[in-house]
Amino acid sequence: MSKTNRISLIVLIVSVVVIAINLVFILNSGENPSRKNYKLPATELSEKAWGEILANNSAIDQFKVLKTGSVKVPRSGMLNTDKLDDKSKLKEFLWVDVFVFMFHHQDRGWYIIDTGLDSSFQKDGNINGFLASNYIIESKQTSGQNIGAQLQRENKEIKGIFFTHLHGDHTAGMPEIDRSIPKYIGKGDKYLDLPFLYSSNHLTSKSILYEMDWAEGFSKKPFDYVMDIFGDGSILAIHTPGHSKGHLSYLLNTTEGSILLTGDASHTKYGFKNNIEPGWVDDQKAAVNSLNQLRSFHEMFPQVEIIYGHER
Repeated sequence: MSKTNRISLIVLIVSVVVIAINLVFILNSGENPSRKNYKLPATELSEKAWGEILANNSAIDQFKVLKTGSVKVPRSGMLNTDKLDDKSKLKEFLWVDVFVFMFHHQDRGWYIIDTGLDSSFQKDGNINGFLASNYIIESKQTSGQNIGAQLQRENKEIKGIFFTHLHGDHTAGMPEIDRSIPKYIGKGDKYLDLPFLYSSNHLTSKSILYEMDWAEGFSKKPFDYVMDIFGDGSILAIHTPGHSKGHLSYLLNTTEGSILLTGDASHTKYGFKNNIEPGWVDDQKAAVNSLNQLRSFHEMFPQVEIIYGHER
């Protein structure tokens, strides 16, 4: 190798190392909320059959679905396209709704599940970076449909926020919500804030996330892990990993009946009915297993209302 080539090679190696160091710095310089353990209360549900759990005289006496807008996303994100039938006729890009779920517990007050979209989604939204447009292509939201406006009209004191997971379309309403409200997530669920690549103003380094550890819950077939959040059987968090590591689905037992919120373990009715897991997954094997468990539960208890992650 000539002296000139050696110098060129050294320059190339040094450049690669510098780029790698800068990339590591960038990927680790975003907001990193602190985390604390949420101690689950004692429960007697592990000894009860599902029929008894679903027939529980629940303390949840009100449940509301707030649609905060819609986003246009790739079909390949919503569904594993390798399993799509050619006859599905689904478009390459799909418009899907973004929800917030409100419920009232007679003793504990009002809570929400996920935070929907803030008013910035009437235009370009509040998720930025080179990769952001790969996930949300466009958004639609009418005036007053943003979560801040809807919560103001509801005029309820929110005691806590339960997240299915921390992906941007589920945390995007946070800029319009009181940041002091306690926030609960599945243990280990990642919050992505990568400057220049995929960043947002949803959570900050001052945010505290209370992690619910599924391993402290109990097994209740068909589910591997179930957590009795309040200890009274009114709301159960179900560990359904795959789409994200700590993803949670929720089962609410209300005075009007039981409701299963799949979260993004199944984005759409089509995916659920045709046994097709999401295309965007952290762990495909886990995603398949979680969807199978949710479908098995539906077969066992078809009377339970299902609301999919982005479709009613």
